[in-house]
Amino acid sequence: MVNTRLLIFLLSLMGLLLAGKSAYAQQDTDLVAEADAAYSIGAKMLALDNYQLALKANPENLRANFMTGKCILETIDKGRASKFLIKAYQLDPNVSGDILYLIGQAFQLGREFDNAVVYYKQYKAKVEADPAARKLKSTKALLVKIDERIVQCENGKKYTEDPLEYTIRNLGEGVNTGSPDYAPAINKDETMIIFTSRREGSTGIGNVDQDLLFFEDIYVSYFKNNKWQPAVNIGTHINTEFHDASIGLSGDGKELFLYKDENGGDIYVARMQDDSTWSKAEPISDKINSKYNENSVSLSPDNKTLFFTSDRPGGKGGTDIYYSQLDKKGRWGKPVNMGAPINTAADDDGPFIDYDGKTLYFSSRAHAGMGGFDIFVSEFDSISKKWSEPVNIGYPINTPDDDIYFVKSGDSKYGYYASVKDGGMGEKDIYKVMIPENVQDYKGLKSRKIEGKKPGLPVVALNLQPVTLRVRILNEKGEVMNAKLSVKSKEIDTELGTRQMATGIYQSSLSNAGTQDYIISVEADGYMFRNVDVTVPAMQGQEQLVQKDITMAKLEVGFQAILRNIYFEFDKAVFKTESYPELNQLERMMKENPAFRIEIAGHTDFVGGDEYNKELSHRRATAVVNYLIRKGIDASRLTAQGYGEEKPLATNDDEKEGRELNRRTQFKVLGDNKITSR
Repeated sequence: MVNTRLLIFLLSLMGLLLAGKSAYAQQDTDLVAEADAAYSIGAKMLALDNYQLALKANPENLRANFMTGKCILETIDKGRASKFLIKAYQLDPNVSGDILYLIGQAFQLGREFDNAVVYYKQYKAKVEADPAARKLKSTKALLVKIDERIVQCENGKKYTEDPLEYTIRNLGEGVNTGSPDYAPAINKDETMIIFTSRREGSTGIGNVDQDLLFFEDIYVSYFKNNKWQPAVNIGTHINTEFHDASIGLSGDGKELFLYKDENGGDIYVARMQDDSTWSKAEPISDKINSKYNENSVSLSPDNKTLFFTSDRPGGKGGTDIYYSQLDKKGRWGKPVNMGAPINTAADDDGPFIDYDGKTLYFSSRAHAGMGGFDIFVSEFDSISKKWSEPVNIGYPINTPDDDIYFVKSGDSKYGYYASVKDGGMGEKDIYKVMIPENVQDYKGLKSRKIEGKKPGLPVVALNLQPVTLRVRILNEKGEVMNAKLSVKSKEIDTELGTRQMATGIYQSSLSNAGTQDYIISVEADGYMFRNVDVTVPAMQGQEQLVQKDITMAKLEVGFQAILRNIYFEFDKAVFKTESYPELNQLERMMKENPAFRIEIAGHTDFVGGDEYNKELSHRRATAVVNYLIRKGIDASRLTAQGYGEEKPLATNDDEKEGRELNRRTQFKVLGDNKITSR
């Protein structure tokens, strides 16, 4: 690590000063220069904040638009990048040689696959028509890369339109924070989870690395009283002053595998001692570690075979998966490259050998993916001594972004992995996946892929017709308008594929064995986001159409709305996990509409004393404000106000129709927050 503590300190101070930037006049060119300096050292979130401040001062700034899109592509909410990249392209089509490719990538990551293909094809045509490009040796590889992206988009449409019925749940506050939390390792009976986090409280030097994020540390949480307990730092005998990451755990929870950024990147192992403390971590083996990078590991159930990844020479390309077997003296043998069909010319990573000892889950940038790393599964045939052709484990676990480090429980009913999701608590969160019985192994997933069966449906259901859900988005004048729309099953918390049929008209094909409730989420620049419930009937022998019109409300001074899906723990100002999707929608709306200041207002019913209710409602409003500030929203744009029981919407005589409606969080647009150039 480069020692840049003084620079980090100065940049951190600069970040604090910029948090109140709206109080000062500053030219957009100055802000862009500050953003460029932050970006150059890898502080991309700070850079993004400053590029967006520059856009507030001057929405036509070419570099601010381009770099805002680029930073978003390299951080979170990546689908948001298309708006800024398209604006940059409109300002100057030559802003960057790969601008069309970047726009395609942004649409792909936003699951707008048809739009992505349009821009990828435009970029391909541009490259093929360029005489100078045709002379370059690298052009052939570039054209192959573009074609791969187009195929990924075709796969993405297929997978999202035919999701598997996984139920994915955020592990919640015991494990996740507003900081990146990832690389879960769990024991066989799911009583202990060990993971990596870049949260506050790191043992690292000065706490933050040069990207202004806290150093990686390893944390542990235990499952007690039917929930994950607050995670604790595993201790300074494991965590050091630099980056420390957990990469694997034996099924019995007795051996913990770690990654250390030493000797090119090595695997270490610590063992649980009789008093339940961990031994000092030691290098696993000279046979496993090399001068190249070894960074993920999985131990077989009998503890005799170790699967790991390495980018050492002699592989099929990029990062490959290897295995090593324990000899009679208890030493790891010479590593063997797993070869085809597991490894490819691209990166293959994150192996997990299931508890049956023959089913391997891993991530790959190749095979039949939908973008980034996808998770695949393969099965070893003990007779032929060969691994089967890998099968994509499907959407919604896999997305167009990176999905990696998937592990399973001992009974195969559950999986755990880290992902960046709209409803998450931080950049990366750890999720638990409930896996339907018929796709808990390789054969089930392969059958699902080949036969196209819907999980959980009887065979006769295959002759029924899916229900078409058609949604029309209208503006305040009743005119159709484009928006970002998603459809999610409320029962299994799964987002389904949606196609845009025309301006403002979107369609999903839904295969329900019975009546099912969905939530339609709509977001658009300059408008209040909407979350609308819709009930879709079961499939029948004939086609069915469910139509829904959603009218968007324009954001303007004086506009008020109730945030219906922000929930708090009883008598506390602590969010429930199900609040985060709406909180993140509010965050995105604030980022997309930087000119507005808002008031967050808390309201209660009349149960309890007046003063207590007012204080509780203020704490809850403040919790929302603080969440938005942590997410990078300028504090000067936010006001918290607690009204207690002063402003009821309904009578307090009835719980369902009265008191429940009165316990609410609202926001109001107060006015402009423009930065003026000096």
